[in-house]
Amino acid sequence: MLSNQNSSSNLTITGSLDVEIISAAEGRITLKLINAPVSPTDSVRFLLKDTDTRTILYPGISSLSSDTYLLDFTALQEFYEYRYTKTFRLLAEMTTTSKISYYRLHEISGFTSAPAPHIFIEDIYLKDDVKVPPTERIVELGLNPEAVSDQSLTITLHSRNHHVQLFHRCELKGLNMRGGILRITFDLNPGSLKYQKSILRFRNKLLEDAISYDFKTVRIKENGELLRIKITLDLHTIDWNGLYWDVMIQLFDSDTERTSLIQILIPPRRRMFMKFLYNGSFRTPDDFYVYPYYTGGAKLALINRAREQYDGFDIVLKEFTAMFLYNIAKPYWKKKHICLVDEKYSTRAQDNGYYFFKHCMDHDEETYLGQKIYYVITKDSPDYDMIRPYKKNVVHFMTIRHMCYILAAELLVSTDARSHIYAQRSRHSIFTRYTKNLPFVFLQHGVTALKRVDFFYGKGKPGSCDLFVVTSEKEKQIVIDNFDYEPDEVINTGFARWDVLKDKSQNSHDILVMPTWRSWLEGASDREFEESDYFRHYAALLNSQRFKDILEKYDLHANFYLHAIFQTHTESFHIAGDRIHLKSFGDTPVNELLMQCKMLITDYSSVSWDVLYQNKPTLFYQFDLDKYNEAHGSYIDMKTDLFGDRAETLDQLLDSLEKTIQNGFRMEPKYEQMQQEYFRFEDHEHSRHICEEIKKWMKRK
Repeated sequence: MLSNQNSSSNLTITGSLDVEIISAAEGRITLKLINAPVSPTDSVRFLLKDTDTRTILYPGISSLSSDTYLLDFTALQEFYEYRYTKTFRLLAEMTTTSKISYYRLHEISGFTSAPAPHIFIEDIYLKDDVKVPPTERIVELGLNPEAVSDQSLTITLHSRNHHVQLFHRCELKGLNMRGGILRITFDLNPGSLKYQKSILRFRNKLLEDAISYDFKTVRIKENGELLRIKITLDLHTIDWNGLYWDVMIQLFDSDTERTSLIQILIPPRRRMFMKFLYNGSFRTPDDFYVYPYYTGGAKLALINRAREQYDGFDIVLKEFTAMFLYNIAKPYWKKKHICLVDEKYSTRAQDNGYYFFKHCMDHDEETYLGQKIYYVITKDSPDYDMIRPYKKNVVHFMTIRHMCYILAAELLVSTDARSHIYAQRSRHSIFTRYTKNLPFVFLQHGVTALKRVDFFYGKGKPGSCDLFVVTSEKEKQIVIDNFDYEPDEVINTGFARWDVLKDKSQNSHDILVMPTWRSWLEGASDREFEESDYFRHYAALLNSQRFKDILEKYDLHANFYLHAIFQTHTESFHIAGDRIHLKSFGDTPVNELLMQCKMLITDYSSVSWDVLYQNKPTLFYQFDLDKYNEAHGSYIDMKTDLFGDRAETLDQLLDSLEKTIQNGFRMEPKYEQMQQEYFRFEDHEHSRHICEEIKKWMKRK
């Protein structure tokens, strides 16, 4: 059993102790302390310190002799998180009459006699036949590669697949898609495992939507320890119903009778070829196109999406031109001290990015921050009139000027990840490497609470930032506890768009229906979208006779606004009635819809906090909570911590709706109390607070 859990503990390390691992099996390790400063009056305990969260855990311990101990790690299973690797540093705690000392443990028994411990999903598994050379052992033990002398013993908590991927080389040798047939050749070092087959698998967080297709193994040729394997798959036979697809290699362990799945790694030269020279693709029946790419871990995958205007080689030519112009005039660019501001895909001017930029222009924050501030937006944006008064500080998206400014930028301020400052899915772009290094203030698009996003926006993750803007102390603690940021990297200022957020519903007859998106439907065709539970439930609401009767009875109108990711599916909803209105992107700024509405109906959207800020009620329609939690999860308990009534059926939703209308659109007292506890600032000076925090951060940096 694990006990005495303490969060975010900082321990002063006295030094290192040599240990010998005597045995390691079934989740238990027997180890011996070598020349330890232990006296009969000393008390010895061992502890695990999470290297990310610094949480302290005490494993079960039995003393076998004065210097030999049996440690039980079996309870660590409950700390496993899907698709995550967790590392725990094993330390010794020695208590004397005068003090408590902590020691790292350094194994001296040799790399070949005692393999690194591994803890798996199904069980605590310490594989005893892995012979790892010292350099690889350092990585596997989770040691700091920049301080090799600190070779303290660690326990790694991860999937069996991850372990097999580490120790079995699988490398791409060839790929083509001629005639709609995907042909892949790769080298595999199976070791003691047996190659079974290759699989194309839809990347989805929902088990019920797990779809896979088997490749045909055409040839297996031995070459020393390697197998040269050729596989094929007819792409015409695939039901292309999602965005990302992974190529998986299935291996079998005869000792444990378990299978593992690993991916094909793409070496650097082949990555360069695939990125800039290979243009092969397959056109699907939905008029999407499928092509190979490599993931952040340099593993082979396929992407299925619509062809976009930035997929051509003309973008690469513009990029090289921009790099040439930037490099020949680098002193000029550096003197400008450029700060770029944008919103999702640089197509909008109606969220936190725009209102922050507008504040900076109207209040001369350029002088205060010592930055020349520019807003990045597409030329054809329906919001272009919003930024036209500041046209001298506007940069057009994907122009050569835009590319030069990215190379020169000292700061990025955005509602979304760094990648949104550029055409993030541009197939042949070389600029993604430059956007990754921009110092970044994350304004957020919505409050972090109802959907887990630390796997992407956490510190050190692909969407990580330097300053994380939040709206309350509760949200700040969520980010500190789950995203691994330090307190001074999370700033509680409120959202920039709240500067202009005021209740305009006094003479309004509108309610707003604004659901969020679902990851399992991202990139879906219209046909796939219309077959989903998501579509069926909202179509049922919008076409409900009772809903229409309520609107008629109380002289109300309902505005239905889909999330930006689903905007292309707005026309899938067909409504008979003059009191329900479909709102498309560009019709009315979201901020205006939120201010004009008397109340909000949503599911898991964080715009509910914008409505809460205005002291308006929200109803949460959560017909797929279990499915949503499986795919996304949340940081709060949806059944107890929401600040509005929740419904799982249409009748429950309409009952709550009519009750709220009859109550004069006032929040219930318990929800009003929650509203008072949330916000630090309600002074409509949020952009100014953000600027002040950026200034402090720049001084620290």
